Amino acid sequence: MRHDDHTRHASGGAGGLWDGGIVQSLLAEVGQDAIDRFLSAVDVVMNSNTLLLKADAGQSLTVDNRQGLLDAYLRSDLFERMMREADRQREWYNLSDFLDDPEGSGNPAGEGAPVGLLREGCRAGVASLREEEFIDRLHWMLTEAPSPYRHHLPADEAVGIVGDFLREVLGPAGSGGRGAGQGWQFASVEPDFLRSSEYHTDKQPLRPVYFDGWVSDTATLFHCGPIFYLLLTNGSP
Repeated sequence: MRHDDHTRHASGGAGGLWDGGIVQSLLAEVGQDAIDRFLSAVDVVMNSNTLLLKADAGQSLTVDNRQGLLDAYLRSDLFERMMREADRQREWYNLSDFLDDPEGSGNPAGEGAPVGLLREGCRAGVASLREEEFIDRLHWMLTEAPSPYRHHLPADEAVGIVGDFLREVLGPAGSGGRGAGQGWQFASVEPDFLRSSEYHTDKQPLRPVYFDGWVSDTATLFHCGPIFYLLLTNGSP
């Protein structure tokens, strides 16, 4: 993974500093009904703890620079804070209050510094998606993704939920497949940057964890100018 030596991170405040700009959390802007309806529907269908992060990078993201900027963001204190805040906002409480302990299990009753979320050795590789592939991915989450409790939505209901979500996050052109024409770009991110629950192995996980090591683990990046979203899903039987 490319990681620039001159990248720096702020230790406090609302934003994280990287080369070229101040990154600011915009989590306060993802509480709209259309967004919550989509995230909650994905929760039910995929048995997921779905999270959506939104931030202002302080500089425009492009196809050429987004891998480096994402690398820096994932390693920042801001990413840690936003993940934990999003986890609390959606009332999962899966990522908070885990402290270092001698057993290395992230015991919430232990003493020490909070256990970081980022998995060592991650790549978080970014791969471009066409807009139609991005939209298909959202529909897949509601109609085709593994659904342990068989809660797939009818296609027409999914169309409405996804359309409302896209209008909220991409603007009026979003649900018409015209987001790219407004400058939006889309990508999948390799979901290896947060630790796994090891649900499908016999390993003891270091908590807190997010991904499950299964096909339901997804990370989707979409951005326009300095604004970017990171949509995360997990899910196990």
